[in-house]
Amino acid sequence: MSDETHFYLNGYDNKQNCRFWSSKNPRATHQPQLNPSKCTVWIGVMANRVIGSYFFENEDGTPETISGTSYKTMIESILRPIAEQNPNLWFQQDGVTAHTPR
Repeated sequence: MSDETHFYLNGYDNKQNCRFWSSKNPRATHQPQLNPSKCTVWIGVMANRVIGSYFFENEDGTPETISGTSYKTMIESILRPIAEQNPNLWFQQDGVTAHTPR
């Protein structure tokens, strides 16, 4: 299995991915910062090892979100060499836009 996630550098947690339970006011809201700095990381897990972690960043080392081009680069540089060494490896991905560009 594999997946990627964003780590926000300002401490913000994506409420779609994280749930917090508390005895305090359940209707309290938190206003997130617009366009916070974030780092996108991909990791894969096999039965006998961990693949990655791969940080999506541009040539300058600045974090970037996943695009079709950056995803293809990750597949070719990280996953393809491992797949060539493991002929029984199965790789499955979801239909996220970055995974299925034209």
